[in-house]
Amino acid sequence: MKFRVYVNFKDGILDPEAEAIKQTIMNMGLKSVKNLVKGKFFDIEIENNKDHLKEIESISRDLLTNPVIENFKIVKK
Repeated sequence: MKFRVYVNFKDGILDPEAEAIKQTIMNMGLKSVKNLVKGKFFDIEIENNKDHLKEIESISRDLLTNPVIENFKIVKK
């Protein structure tokens, strides 16, 4: 089975890179951008078994993210 795991900062966590990108957009004269969120994703293929969802959640929580400052969302591809 194939999954995509999206990872981004939790609300309230400062992301200097996203803020710099947003500021650059504003400096380009594109003033309509109100918010910009940067994230990353991981494509994972896992064997289809009865525990596949539990396994992908464990990988996401324990390896791919820092649960103190990041959220993740799993989407089946």
